[in-house]
Amino acid sequence: MLGRQRDLDRLQRDLAGWLQQRLPGARDIEVSTLRTPKAGVSNETVLFELDYRIGDLRRRERLVMRLEPRDFLVFPSYDLARQYDIMARLAASDVPVPRVRWLETDPALLGSAFYIMDAVDGEIPPEVPSYHVHGWVHAATPERRRRVWWNGLAMLARIHALDWRALGLHFLGEPISSRDAIDRQLAYWDAYLRLVCTDGPPQPMLDAALAWLRANAYAPRRIALCWGDARLPNLVFRDDHVAAVLDWEMAFLGDPEADVAWWCFLDWANNEGYGGPHLEGIPGRAETLARYAELSGHPLEHIHWNELFAAFRYGVILGRVATRMRALGASLPADDWETNNVCTQALARLLELPPPGETRPTTTVGRRDPAAPVRLQFRIAGPGGGAWYVVIAGEVATRHPGVIDAPDATLEADVTDWAAIQSGALDRVRAFLDGKLRIQGDLTLFMLHEATIDRLGQET
Repeated sequence: MLGRQRDLDRLQRDLAGWLQQRLPGARDIEVSTLRTPKAGVSNETVLFELDYRIGDLRRRERLVMRLEPRDFLVFPSYDLARQYDIMARLAASDVPVPRVRWLETDPALLGSAFYIMDAVDGEIPPEVPSYHVHGWVHAATPERRRRVWWNGLAMLARIHALDWRALGLHFLGEPISSRDAIDRQLAYWDAYLRLVCTDGPPQPMLDAALAWLRANAYAPRRIALCWGDARLPNLVFRDDHVAAVLDWEMAFLGDPEADVAWWCFLDWANNEGYGGPHLEGIPGRAETLARYAELSGHPLEHIHWNELFAAFRYGVILGRVATRMRALGASLPADDWETNNVCTQALARLLELPPPGETRPTTTVGRRDPAAPVRLQFRIAGPGGGAWYVVIAGEVATRHPGVIDAPDATLEADVTDWAAIQSGALDRVRAFLDGKLRIQGDLTLFMLHEATIDRLGQET
């Protein structure tokens, strides 16, 4: 998503010809309804339908294409075949993953290597905005939210219980010792941090975190397959049970406590870390840790280290993404967001260090008093557009015509693009990254109040 957009018309033509070679005996092959999903910044993903005839039978399949990014890598490297092989081997396990169909490592056809897998029916909790403030989890009952959370956590424990040797997953880098598993991870993220600092500003808080992690490294009691990106938005749910586990690009062999810490930290960081509410029904950190220990049969012995490791890793990723967003001219939550964000603030607390950006006031969100009313200005240009603002005070939100002095954030868009966003034809995050939706001020406020904006934004 942070790279150049694909020409979907050309992709449709080229892909149909390639699939003809992969489906011997198929006739009248048609590729249609290509679209890109809303979530994700590290992957290029295209959803499409494939129609073809075999004998007298007409078949239609819903498929997903994952492409290697062309001009910007969130991570230092991108091994598409590795992701494909993980899912192919997990097909023999009791962890549900999409069925992988074809892998193409030659970039000549589409400009990138790619693989194709089956689409999985179900619901995915939204990532941006967080499921705590928007989408089907937000709309669910507290009982359903709790059920979804526990079923996701049970799947995480199931992943960690797999016999990764029997599944042939040694290619992920079999550690020569338990301590080696930790050292390998630290070496990878050290190199990643050096890349971030090369392209962006120095990262003193991340450097301090890495030094602490090295000084306090340990030898875990067990080595397991770690999902790497363990979080609710990477799960497909059907009838509140996990139908598929997605996104294996961060998978590694190591201490499964790293996944548990990531699961808890990402839930906090993408919501409460920005001042959002914690949804009733979704268990908190302490209850989640206790339940995981019960499900897995293993006590969590190094959770503080791994929570700090989670904040460090996510901080490295945010630093990389923030630098790219600045290069694209996209708005950032604050001028110093590369170094002063939800992760570096969390690291300062965990390490008992002075918070980053002491020159500006810090609160839960790092910028404003979360109890103060939120004032959001909208400026929609073109025939039928206009200016209005929204005031949100607690549970009460009102819309007013005109302009308000000193808003917390201002959104600007063309009337045509705004209509497409409101109808769902144009994804809000894509519009933002493409410059069709411009935000000045605290953009996280638009994320936290997405449902309110959707409702009031459609009023005439």
